[in-house]
Amino acid sequence: MNLLTMRVSSAAMAGLLLLAGANAAPGLAMAADHGEYNLPDLGQPADTVMTPAEEHRLGAQVVARLRSQDRIVQDPELSEYLTSVGVRLARHTDRAADTFHFYVIDTGDINAFALPGGYIGVNAGLIMATKSESELASVMAHEIAHVTQRHIARQMAESRGDTIATLATAIVAAVVGAQAGGGDAATAAIMGGLSHLGMQRISYTRAHEHEADRVGIRDLARSGYDPHAMARFFGTLQRQSDLYGRHLPQILLTHPVSSTRMAEAEARAADYPNVKVHTNPEYPYMRARTRVLEARNVDNVRNYFHAALTGDTPTPADKYGYALALHRMSRDQQAIALMRAGRKAHPDILAWRMGLAEALGQAGDTGAAHDVLAAALKQFPHSGALRLAYAQNLENQGKPGAMRNYLLSQTKVLDTYPAAQALLARGAGEQNNLGEAYYRQARYFAMLDAYPEAINQLRTALQTVDLSSYNESRLSALLDQMVTACHRAWSPTQCRRGVAQGNNY
Repeated sequence: MNLLTMRVSSAAMAGLLLLAGANAAPGLAMAADHGEYNLPDLGQPADTVMTPAEEHRLGAQVVARLRSQDRIVQDPELSEYLTSVGVRLARHTDRAADTFHFYVIDTGDINAFALPGGYIGVNAGLIMATKSESELASVMAHEIAHVTQRHIARQMAESRGDTIATLATAIVAAVVGAQAGGGDAATAAIMGGLSHLGMQRISYTRAHEHEADRVGIRDLARSGYDPHAMARFFGTLQRQSDLYGRHLPQILLTHPVSSTRMAEAEARAADYPNVKVHTNPEYPYMRARTRVLEARNVDNVRNYFHAALTGDTPTPADKYGYALALHRMSRDQQAIALMRAGRKAHPDILAWRMGLAEALGQAGDTGAAHDVLAAALKQFPHSGALRLAYAQNLENQGKPGAMRNYLLSQTKVLDTYPAAQALLARGAGEQNNLGEAYYRQARYFAMLDAYPEAINQLRTALQTVDLSSYNESRLSALLDQMVTACHRAWSPTQCRRGVAQGNNY
C-alpha cells in the first residue's frame, strides 16, 4: 500500500519558521504592485554574508535531515500536486521556477515555512485547513517571497560576525532535538541558535513580512489565483482562534493576524479586480488524500468522510476520501466499487483512476490495475506520479524487464522521483545484474542527499562484486561524482565521518 503516514514535531517546524524570518511579524497581509513600488536592491550586503550557493547548501542540508527522519510525506501523487501549485507561482517571480522545491510535511499543525535556497515546506494541516486552491497558493506565495527576497541572508547581514555554520547548526539542532528530546529541547536549540544571530530586531523582521506580503500578493494575482484568498484564509483562522484557547494554530503564532493587516490585504487585493481565477479540479481530492495520509487512526478518518457523505453538502472528494480510507483498511472490494463509480462519474479526475489502480493492485488484481493505468496515461500523459505508478505496477506483475525498459524511457521521472531509481535497483537485482543494481541504489541515495550511503554502496560494489569492465568503470566514475557532490553539499570532514559511520551524518 502506498499511503504513507509519518510524524513530525510541530516544535521543529515552528522553529524553522522562526529561522525563516517569520516569527516576529504582525500578520500575513499583502499589497499590490503599484507603479511607484520598486523591489529593494538586495545588492552586496546579503551576498557577502550568504551567497546564493550557500543558501542552497543550507536549505538542502535541512531537507536531507527532515527526509532522513521520515518527516517529509513521500507520496508522489500529493507531491506532484503541491509542486504544480508552487511552480505556477514561481513562474511569476524573477527566479527560475526549477530552482524551487516543495514538500509536504507530516504534521497536522496549520503552518508553512521557507528555507534558504528555494525549499518550501507546507504542513499537511495547512492543506486540510484551506477551502480553495487560492487559499493554499496564498500561503505558498508568501513563503516563496521570503526566498526570492533572500530574507535570511539579509537578516544575517544585520548580525555581528556570525556565519552560515551557526544558522545551519541551529536548524539541524532543532530537528535533532525534537527527535531526541521532544519539543522543549527543540525550542531551546532554536532559541540558542538565534541568540547568536542577533535576529531579535522586531522592526526588521516586520519589514521582511510586509515585503513578503507585497511580493506574494502580486505573484498570487499574476498566477491567476484569487488575490483576496490570503485575507480570507487568515480571517477564518482569526475567527476560529477563540475556539483554540491557549493552543493556537502554529500559523497564528508565527504570523499573527490583526484587523488592520487584513484590511490592508483586502485593499491591496482590490487593485487586481479582473483576475480570472485558476482552480485545478484535483485540489479537493488532494486535500482529502492529505487527510487520509495524515490520519493516525484509520477508523477516525473513515468516520470523518462517512459523516461528510451523510451530511447536507457531500462532495465527490468526500466519496474519494472515504474510498481511500477503506483501501487503507484493506477493505479493497468496497474501495474498488467506489473508485470505479467515481471514475465513471468524473472521468477527467486523475485521482479516481490512480485510486482505483492502487486498490486493485492491493487486492492482487495487477492486470486490471495495469489496464486502468495504461488508459489513464493516454489521457494524462504528463503526470509523473502516474508514470511512476505504471512502472510500480509492472514490478508488481513480476515484469522487471518491462519495468526497466519503461523507466529508462522516462528521463524526467528518473530525475524527479527517488522511488524510480529504487525500482530500477530492485529490478536489476531480480535479474542478477548487480552492477546496475548498485548503480541505481547509489543514485537513489544521492537523490535523497544521503551521499555517504551512496558512497558506501559504490565502494561495496567495487570491492566485493565481480563486475564487468563496463560496470567497474561506470561505478568508479559515479563514486568520484558522489564524493565531489558530498563535499559540495556538506564538507569533506562531514562526508568522511558519514561514510565511516555508514549513515547520513
